[in-house]
Amino acid sequence: MTHDDDAETDIAPEGPGDGTEAGDPTRIGSRIAELRKIHGVTQRALSVRAAVSYSLLRKVERGERAASHSFVAAVARALSINITDLTDQPLHTRMAAPSSEQAGVPALRQALVEGDDPQLDTEPRDVEDLRAEVARLKEQDRRTRHAESVQALPDLLRHLHRAASEHPDDASVHELLATAYSYTVIALYRLGHLDLCHLADERARAAAARGADPVRGSVTEWNHALVLLFDGSYTAGLRSLDRSLDLLRSGSDTSATAAVRGAVHLRAAILAARTTDADLAETHLREARAMVRDGQDEANHYGTKFGATNVDIHGVAVPVELADGTTAVTRAATVALPEHTAPSRSGHYWIDLSRGWLLHGDRRRSLECLQTARRIAPQLTRFHPQVHETVQSLAASDARSTNSLSHFAAWCGMRR
Repeated sequence: MTHDDDAETDIAPEGPGDGTEAGDPTRIGSRIAELRKIHGVTQRALSVRAAVSYSLLRKVERGERAASHSFVAAVARALSINITDLTDQPLHTRMAAPSSEQAGVPALRQALVEGDDPQLDTEPRDVEDLRAEVARLKEQDRRTRHAESVQALPDLLRHLHRAASEHPDDASVHELLATAYSYTVIALYRLGHLDLCHLADERARAAAARGADPVRGSVTEWNHALVLLFDGSYTAGLRSLDRSLDLLRSGSDTSATAAVRGAVHLRAAILAARTTDADLAETHLREARAMVRDGQDEANHYGTKFGATNVDIHGVAVPVELADGTTAVTRAATVALPEHTAPSRSGHYWIDLSRGWLLHGDRRRSLECLQTARRIAPQLTRFHPQVHETVQSLAASDARSTNSLSHFAAWCGMRR
């Protein structure tokens, strides 16, 4: 997402039993070079296959430029590998301590694999009790408490499947199951588990199809686009959002449907920016702003967290995606996030603004923004691949790193 200088550095992920050694090549540029050689592809050939600049590819591999999301996706497609092979996600998962954010993932993986097995030994629970627990997932998502969600989800999903089997004709129960799976997608996405995201995503869409709420169906397509965004399938993601908008046309015109429609346009703006279509991205931003209604921020309709503040946040994110740091920091100068802004949104804002300041050439402000993101949304910040790329660029920009940068890198699981 950047064209800033990023000279060689020896920062690398670390953690108990992670198998890495000091100096191992773990940055994206080094991973590209390593996998390119394994596939027997020259730099020139890869640049042609991926339709990226040969000069840029050489600089990324040498660590002189940070790799943008679009660049990584293009290279992954050209090498027929997963994006996660280059981003080294999920992070901090090997031999995770019981207190770590990743500790609950194995149990959730098992629950996802078991799915709707009718023989699961699960006692029935009152549907309203399950509805209240799903509402807690919504609040955990707003506060970026994804590890807590992952801990709660295995038992909740099993009981929801039990309820769905006992009430097969109750559309609201299937919609509740779809909602729980949607929050499963988000939690796993934030913790870097794309493989499990795909499975949860398919379950969410299947459950929504058995419901009667077109807005819930629209939200599952909105989340599907998020998975496609992570996977580098930007055009497919835009098509998914078109389907999301189509579903909304059959619903009533309420503040909730306006919020979902606005959220769809905001995600479309990011996807359009990833395809480098600046005009389309700005068009979607304008469409989203037209959907703003009073009270949307506080209501958090369908977990979209849409409102005027979210539009402002995306207004900064889009130029960052387009590697235009000057426009990003200029727009940010007029943004004042209200105190009630969801940490999941404000955390993203400061992560994006950090990259904006890096693109603009102010490394001090870039690190300050990362520190702010950490205070607001620690789980989001710790596992966000863009944060790691930004830290790499900051560490490589100077011969000597500051204590604050070193401490931040260590907190992220990186070392010099």
